[in-house]
Amino acid sequence: MTDETAFTLTVATCLLHGLVSPALMIVAFFHPVWLPEMLPPTAEIVFYGASLIVSTGTLLLSAVPAAVAERMGATPGGALRVWLGGAALLTALGILARMG
Repeated sequence: MTDETAFTLTVATCLLHGLVSPALMIVAFFHPVWLPEMLPPTAEIVFYGASLIVSTGTLLLSAVPAAVAERMGATPGGALRVWLGGAALLTALGILARMG
């Protein structure tokens, strides 16, 4: 797997987590805080914005173990695989929480 493929899969996994995460409803609840006033607070806009916020948070949170692994001597490709694994773990937990 190339580094570009690993990064693309990581971003896609984070986007999937943004759709299934239990945190999605919490972020959507606080839409008056983060939603600009020029946008109407329709259900579609709130869901899309909350999904992007959760996806970005997942991307950042799953990068922490990758940064630690790289700091401990992993190659950049190895760190990308750790990043993908962290994102996949968070997504799997979100899917399990949605099913249960």
